[in-house]
Amino acid sequence: MVMLPRGEVCSSRRRRWSEEDKGRIVAESFEKGRTASDVARRHDISPQQLFEWRRQARSGELAVPVTDEMTFAEVSIGLGEPTGAAPDHGGLNLSVNGVTVRVTGQTNIGLVVRVVQALRSLPA
Repeated sequence: MVMLPRGEVCSSRRRRWSEEDKGRIVAESFEKGRTASDVARRHDISPQQLFEWRRQARSGELAVPVTDEMTFAEVSIGLGEPTGAAPDHGGLNLSVNGVTVRVTGQTNIGLVVRVVQALRSLPA
């Protein structure tokens, strides 16, 4: 412990965050109008800690609760269209258990999660 002026005490004890709490905080940091720094400050953690949790969420190491406000951003990968292919207007084809779902920037992520969970529960 470190003694501060006027008898204030600062403990260097590390807090333990549950996986659920981490996921909830990460999800909050992705909400529209929120910044990671504001969310970190609100939960009394360093922005670096929050960015680490966000990295873990992106890599699948940390589960993040899904809200209906979350949507996919349009992503375009590649230098051009293969010869003879129909134009691609952005989006992602997601295949689970032999079923392909087309996801675009307008797709409700909550719906996608529910569809994928349902498809995963089907026998392969």
